[in-house]
Amino acid sequence: MKRFKVSVGGNVYYAEVEKISPALFKVKVDDNIIEVEVEEEKIKSAKLSHSPQMRTGAVEGGNRVVKAMLPGNVTKILVSEGESVNTGDVLLILEAMKMENEITAPANGKVKEIKVSEGQRVETGQVLVVLE
Repeated sequence: MKRFKVSVGGNVYYAEVEKISPALFKVKVDDNIIEVEVEEEKIKSAKLSHSPQMRTGAVEGGNRVVKAMLPGNVTKILVSEGESVNTGDVLLILEAMKMENEITAPANGKVKEIKVSEGQRVETGQVLVVLE
């Protein structure tokens, strides 16, 4: 189950989302639970935009470059330079389209360089973190 912060009409809600099948999700907001069915075309689009290639880019000079998957604002940096990370560790939080997105480490390594700062606006494809 994943938890999301969603802003609707100026109100902030925390939603818990559980995948039931590839196209069916259970969404809980406060004590209300609804089932949401996603159209096939939207599922393909979501899988493409969240693929590891979109997040990490290519290996450059032996380093793994983590890039922004969409434009947004860096709201929190959770690692520091020199810190060791494992695959899936959250590096930073990127707020985009009024949702908080966890940007994770694509591989085990060490944080070589953090190329952004908290509060900074970033564009799609912009380098966020470099791992070695």
